[in-house]
Amino acid sequence: MSFAGDLQHPDEFIVALRAFHESTVFQRGPLANAMSEVITQKRIDLAQVRQQLLDRGETELLDSLNRFVDLLEPYLEEGGAEE
Repeated sequence: MSFAGDLQHPDEFIVALRAFHESTVFQRGPLANAMSEVITQKRIDLAQVRQQLLDRGETELLDSLNRFVDLLEPYLEEGGAEE
């Protein structure tokens, strides 16, 4: 599974996050790589993504995002993106 959208745009990031959330563990690799790249390179406003998810009532996606960011935390602390 790959994703051709512009993940720097919150709406497109949410589409990718939804696909990630709904996919099996074995299908997540390319999406996880693309999402982690925009997060660690500070090319996505996670606060804006979180707010949109809250506004839409998509708490399951918000939980998925939070778990995903938790996995990236060591990379974020070593000079990568700030939340």
